[in-house]
Amino acid sequence: MRLFVIYLITVFAALILPHHTYALQCLNTRTLFDIKPGANQPSDLAIDPKGNIYLVDGVNGRIVVVDSNGRWKFEFGTEGSGKGQFKLPLGIDISSSGKVFIADTGNHRIQVFDPEGNFLYMFTVKTDTGEEPAEPVDVAVSGLNDYLYIADNENHNIKVYKQNGTYDFRFGGFGEDYGKFRFPATMALNDYNEVYIVDVMNTRVQKFDPFGAFIVDIGSWGVLQGKLFRPKGVAVDNKKRILIGDSYMGVVQAFTDLGKFVSVICENSKMRKFKAPVGLAVDKNDRLLVVEMRDNKITVLKMLE
Repeated sequence: MRLFVIYLITVFAALILPHHTYALQCLNTRTLFDIKPGANQPSDLAIDPKGNIYLVDGVNGRIVVVDSNGRWKFEFGTEGSGKGQFKLPLGIDISSSGKVFIADTGNHRIQVFDPEGNFLYMFTVKTDTGEEPAEPVDVAVSGLNDYLYIADNENHNIKVYKQNGTYDFRFGGFGEDYGKFRFPATMALNDYNEVYIVDVMNTRVQKFDPFGAFIVDIGSWGVLQGKLFRPKGVAVDNKKRILIGDSYMGVVQAFTDLGKFVSVICENSKMRKFKAPVGLAVDKNDRLLVVEMRDNKITVLKMLE
């Protein structure tokens, strides 16, 4: 009830004070095309070294692969618990060598495939004494120490493995303090192998060094620009801006890597609205790819600034 009252007050303030301090700060884009591969509530995407796009279609228990122009290539995976099968997978990342890492959420494991979708190996995500079975919702491949970061949503921590499936260390835990999480979700890495992690219920993104030491948090609760209500997606663009998708407000916003608000993604100088933006990615050609979960598509935009 308290959150709902605060929400109403914030919205009311935004409506009656549009002339005061809320001039729209825009990062202009141009819509290029949509990719609609018949997915049902897709959650995440990744781009391989050749520019191909891999989309997690978890409800249908598969990964859909299209080329950089959105043309169908192939799919892999079926629903189940065997090798190469999935149970509501959510997250994906791809290494520089083309290995495809999938957070097979419902099966509590990570599966690894070659670029053609052929199964390579898998491993169950470790749980410690007192923990619930792990719920891996995303993976992030690092170029440092062969690390693989896994967001364990159920236990509110990040488990770090070697990419061959060997457990290394963990960080986080339930809470609201810096370095703690309430439902960690999607992740992204920058050129220094620092890790940005969406902390959903704490309405922020937290930045860590490669070894799990907290650096800074980005965003805070609210519905105005520069605030977050239900962050779900994060990406680092080619100008080192941190892009954060808000699945409830339907916007994508840009921040500096130290958390200062920069702008809202716009088109023709007007706020660009999305239907539940979740997974985000920026390719080498300054194209922003947004998974719109409620519209069952990927929207591809050219970043103009």
